[in-house]
Amino acid sequence: MGFGLLKSLFVWDELEAKVLAGEGDSPLVRKHSSFRTISLPSGQSIHLRILKVPHYKGHKLPDLPVVLFIHGLGGQLNQFEFLFDYFSHFATSISVDLPGHGKSEYKCDWNLYSQDTLVAILESVLKSVASEFKEVVLVGHSMGTVLAVKLARKLGIRCRGVVAICPVSHVDPGLEKMQPMLGYLPAPIFDIFRAMDRQGGLHSPSVNRMIGEIEDPERDVAVRTKQLRWNLQVRTKAWMRTAYNFRALDPSEWVLNCPLYLLGASKDQVTPESHIDDILSFVKGGREAIEHTVITDAGHGCMIERPQLVCGLVGDFIKDFVDAKLSLSWQLAFFAAKSDKWSLKNEAKWRSVQSVGSRLSGAPLRAMKTLRQDDAEHSPALLEKGYPDITDIIDISHEAPPYDPETLTRIVYHKFPTVSKIPPTVEEVKGFIKLVDECLQKSKATHPDPVVVIHCHYGFNRTGFFICCYLIERLGFSIEEAVRVFKQAREPGIKHPHFIDELYVRYER
Repeated sequence: MGFGLLKSLFVWDELEAKVLAGEGDSPLVRKHSSFRTISLPSGQSIHLRILKVPHYKGHKLPDLPVVLFIHGLGGQLNQFEFLFDYFSHFATSISVDLPGHGKSEYKCDWNLYSQDTLVAILESVLKSVASEFKEVVLVGHSMGTVLAVKLARKLGIRCRGVVAICPVSHVDPGLEKMQPMLGYLPAPIFDIFRAMDRQGGLHSPSVNRMIGEIEDPERDVAVRTKQLRWNLQVRTKAWMRTAYNFRALDPSEWVLNCPLYLLGASKDQVTPESHIDDILSFVKGGREAIEHTVITDAGHGCMIERPQLVCGLVGDFIKDFVDAKLSLSWQLAFFAAKSDKWSLKNEAKWRSVQSVGSRLSGAPLRAMKTLRQDDAEHSPALLEKGYPDITDIIDISHEAPPYDPETLTRIVYHKFPTVSKIPPTVEEVKGFIKLVDECLQKSKATHPDPVVVIHCHYGFNRTGFFICCYLIERLGFSIEEAVRVFKQAREPGIKHPHFIDELYVRYER
């Protein structure tokens, strides 16, 4: 055993330490996840990280199913971060880090990791965050597809549909051969195999097994970094116990009383597309809708490799075969019929806020509150008429805006969704600065002095933070200058002290 490999058993290397030091949770996950104590069938309890992203307008709609996301062996709820964001606009999303996975508590009891116990835990999680009779759509990945099918059979008519991403039809022969040994193999010995598997960092076998080749070098690094972080966060003992208890479904179990969607990836090395062929043969002749798709040029981590495509495919299946109400288009039409399409939260407060701030001194930027379609004072049409210098809008609110961007005839609309109440991440700031630069570069071809306007809901905290970051990073302002210039352009400036504190934490040297 080489010294480097031996060292990796006890100390993270420089890359691994850097990856683990980064923020692994998206802002949406950080905001909406919490820890709850869940009772187990054995009478014990366990502390689990549970996520619930509520539909912000759900109380104004007919009753909708919730969507429960279930990760697989060695996974965690963060793998669904793009799907959480996608569904947050028209559904309530729920997920959990299974025992010993992600940030949930680890217990040494082997029975805790049996599939029947895990399904019972998922049922308890549902009861803890949704009413007992709430209808559910289940979305599983890898081993999570097996748990999803088992749970669907327990829920009966409450389960409206199952989405199986990279589904498992049989236990991999290598794992099947290893399973008997996992019951007595010491964890430190297994750690040696894990350390060997990680040799090569972002291009190690442990990452290559999950991620295909991505053409864009920058995206390739970002996706592989996510996967490496998740691999490093796997607890060896929890993985061994879960793998030891893993069993494939009986073919007859795949025949469900609800629509089933099988979504695979052409370069999946863990559950190749042949698993989908197997399952299709199991369900042949079933009464419910069975749809399947194989994504090209993606691996087992297709949810982070091709997130837009996965979100669109899953959303279309649910809309077309599960419940048409679980779509943004249906819900917008519903609100339009009720003359509520362009409703605003805290409308009185919104009206009391200045519509558009002054142009920032020394910067091609403005801040404003969100527009409202057909408003008498602050609508898309009035903005274009009153501010000829504005060439682009960057909407950083997370929700669908209370106006129709397609009614803008001159100004170009850009959606850059972020979560309220939380300072944007370093990665989000990097993306924002890049977007502003691109807007200005394109607009200079047709406008001598273009200005980009940014808004969240009111245009103070998140908007101010992003603008200050741009002033500091791109234009060389000091922290004090950036905060002061933003305040002068849009009184009273950044309101939340913790946003200003975060500027100092990041930029003060």
